[in-house]
Parts: sequence; structure tokens; C-alpha cells
Amino acid sequence: MEKIEQTVRYVKLYNIYKDFLTHKQIEVFGDYFLADLSLSEIAESREISRAAVEDAIKKSCQKLDECEAKIHVLEKSDRLLKLSSKLKEKCLNNTEFKEIEELEKELDYGI
Repeated sequence: MEKIEQTVRYVKLYNIYKDFLTHKQIEVFGDYFLADLSLSEIAESREISRAAVEDAIKKSCQKLDECEAKIHVLEKSDRLLKLSSKLKEKCLNNTEFKEIEELEKELDYGI
């Protein structure tokens, strides 16, 4: 998986499952994936070692992967988005199209 795709996937998983992470994991994950800080920048600002930052990120990603493996919310959401895309192709009028777009927004951002 490409680095950008992996980042997008983890951000989506974070948005779904962040309540399963510790407070420290949430902060470090946010610094790294959302604020795009380097490991060194995070380590310096939090006064911890670079290895501790790497470990927190690794454990966060593992926990997010474990949650998805058990609950499958992202997988189901992706499947529904694909189906809604197919429905849009078959829409007969603009109202139906807009309703499907609203559904897609909810699936993509509302989880």
C-alpha cells in the first residue's frame, strides 16, 4: 500500500476508532498524521524520545487495525460508498442524485 493511501486509511480508522486509543496515543497520532509533524518534532515538543514517538504511533496503528479487523466499520462504509456510486449512475433525476450524494457525505465524513 502506498504511503498516502496508508495515511488516508489510518486517518479514516482514527476517525472511527479513536476512542479505543489512550490519550497519549491520540495526541501523538494527531501530531503525526493530522498535523504532519516529523517524529523528531513530536519528540522535541513532548520531551520524549524519538523511539517513544515511533512506538506510540506503531501501537496506535496496530490498535486501529485490530478494531477494524473485529468491527469492520471502514470496510462496510467503503462497500456502501461503492454501491452508492453505482446508484448515482442509474439516477433518473437530480433529486435522487443529490440524496445519494448526501448519503455518501455521511458515509465518508459522518462516521
